[in-house]
Amino acid sequence: MSTPDTQQAPIGIDRIKLPGSFGPVSPQRGMALVMALAILLILTILGVAAMSTTNLQEKMAGNVQEQTRAFEAAESGLSKILTTSGALVLTGQTTNEFPFGNTKAVVVVNYKQSVAPKRGSGYSSTSFSEANFDQQSTGTTLTGASSVIHRGVAQIVPK
Repeated sequence: MSTPDTQQAPIGIDRIKLPGSFGPVSPQRGMALVMALAILLILTILGVAAMSTTNLQEKMAGNVQEQTRAFEAAESGLSKILTTSGALVLTGQTTNEFPFGNTKAVVVVNYKQSVAPKRGSGYSSTSFSEANFDQQSTGTTLTGASSVIHRGVAQIVPK
C-alpha cells in the first residue's frame, strides 16, 4: 500500500507521456505550429504586396523617363526650327520633322499677324514690321509618349 507521502497524482491529459516524445503532451503543443504558419502567411502576403508595389513604381519611373524624353525632343525641335531656313513664312503654315535618336519632333509654325515694332526697339515703324508666329512642337518617343509645347515668336522684317 502506498502512504500519503509516496502517493502518485492521478494521470491526466497534462501528464501523459507518449513514446518517443521528450516530455508530457500539452494541449497547447500544436499551437506553436499554427502560430508560426499564420505569421509565415502574413509575411508572405506582405512580401507579395511589396513586390507588386515595387513593380508599379518601376513602371511609373519608366513612364516619367519617357515623358521627359518626349519633352526634351519637343524643346529640341523648337530650338532647331529657329535655325531652319524657310521655317518662318509670312504666308501661312510650315511643318518640319526633326529626328533626335529614338525620339522625334514635329514643329508646326503658323503666321499670326504683323504689327509695328515696339517703341524703343531701335526699329522704325515706317521701315520695319514685327511678324508674329505661333510655334507648336510635338515630341514623341518610340513607346508612344508625347509632349506638346507652344511658343510665340516675333521676327523683325522689312516692309
